[in-house]
Amino acid sequence: MNALSDALGCLPPASAYAVVAVAVLAESILLAGAFIPTLTLLLTAGALARTGHVSLTVVIAAAAGAVVAGDFLAHRTGRLLGDRLRAGRAGRRIPGAAWRRAETLMTRHGGRAIFLARFLPVVRTLAPHFAGATRLPYHRIAPYSVTAACLWATAEACTGYAAAFSLR
Repeated sequence: MNALSDALGCLPPASAYAVVAVAVLAESILLAGAFIPTLTLLLTAGALARTGHVSLTVVIAAAAGAVVAGDFLAHRTGRLLGDRLRAGRAGRRIPGAAWRRAETLMTRHGGRAIFLARFLPVVRTLAPHFAGATRLPYHRIAPYSVTAACLWATAEACTGYAAAFSLR
């Protein structure tokens, strides 16, 4: 066992679910959240589900729900701060043509971009912010966010569960 599994395993199940949800939510909302090891956390929670300490179904539900909430909040943040991002120091370094091209791509493929981004570390944190910054309506990405959240959480937690099974 490693330190993360020891720490998560010492928590009551409700607290373990909360840790998973808060970490996944933070990864989605905070730009610095791209460095939160949610993959490791979900693999560990899945492995703990194999031991019976937590429920695999609840781990998946907590993670998927946090992803959907995080994508919504990141979209809102991007919508509110998008103009400031462009006008800021980092935004001014990006040529106007690049911003326009990115907006066009998000308008055409926004939902698919959100779906695919969920499976790419760092990109999954940035994509919903960018969708909001480009004024893409949330209802256009919501179904993709929900679908990707369920698939991602299931795949990661079940991989941990299967890995723990193979170690026995």
